[in-house]
Amino acid sequence: MSTRTFQTFLSSPELQRLARAAQAQRQLDAQWRAALPAGLAGLSEVVGIQGECLLVATRSAAVATKLRQMETRLIMQLNDKGLKINAIRCRIQVEPLPHQQKAPKRTPVISPKALATLNAAAESLPPSPLRDALAALVAKRRRKNSFE
Repeated sequence: MSTRTFQTFLSSPELQRLARAAQAQRQLDAQWRAALPAGLAGLSEVVGIQGECLLVATRSAAVATKLRQMETRLIMQLNDKGLKINAIRCRIQVEPLPHQQKAPKRTPVISPKALATLNAAAESLPPSPLRDALAALVAKRRRKNSFE
């Protein structure tokens, strides 16, 4: 991508709109966390706003219940900070929140030809930790390939 094309992309209205939306979401989440007691701040996150209702996700029914008990006070605090809401809706999410999800561990596939090349490279090296590591890698991948 040329510098000019990249600069055009960076100044595009779509990217600027997305940047503003992301910034607004960060500010909203920061306001939410600041309104909560320290023990609850990391146990929920703002999903968004729908009309005048703040949507919050949590993984625990107990946390959702506690947030419902605190709803009036939280609404007043958030309104004092300039947020115009009149309700808080909690959703319990059984699965991890998006920022808590971990990518599945994937083992890269090494083709038989690549294994043969690595094996030849290992055999051509003098005795060393590198040679041992390459030989171990080739042996492990060959065993794994034979089970698949």
